[in-house]
Amino acid sequence: MQDLMTSFIEIVAGPPFAGVFITLVSVTISTMSNLAMRRFADMRRLRRYQTEIKQYQEMQKKAQDTQNEKLLRKVKRRKAYIDRIQREQMTTRCKPQLIFIIPFMLIFTLLRGLYTGPDGISQIIVAVIPFNIQYVIPLESFGLGLAVAGGFGLYFWPFYFLAGLGLSSILQRIMGTQII
Repeated sequence: MQDLMTSFIEIVAGPPFAGVFITLVSVTISTMSNLAMRRFADMRRLRRYQTEIKQYQEMQKKAQDTQNEKLLRKVKRRKAYIDRIQREQMTTRCKPQLIFIIPFMLIFTLLRGLYTGPDGISQIIVAVIPFNIQYVIPLESFGLGLAVAGGFGLYFWPFYFLAGLGLSSILQRIMGTQII
């Protein structure tokens, strides 16, 4: 059993399988988070609130552009209500995340340990972007990766961030938890 675990860790410790593994972890975490949102939040109410907030913002912009006194008073009267529903919307969206914060922190701690060098400080490249982005954006100076022969190698955190950012909005749209 330990040999199996050691073999798995050796496989997912470096490119290209590290990128695939981190992407799968990202998809799994996003899916669990979206399922919790669907389960514990009233999505219809959140969408209705978002529509009201958008209408308020449009009305506020129109009132400021036209300087219509009647419209400005109406905007001022609705402000307290809009602030309240924005707070409620934020609270509702954050509650499901509280359930998963500890497990997510444990997962990230394990992954950070897996993609950190034996000295505990140096980072391991997990994926390689097949072009030289460091000439356009100095990512190396930000500590996000390292120039390698095949392009630019990304460390764990920047790669997870890119994978999570790209895939989470797609998953939100698929699962109906995105509020536009």
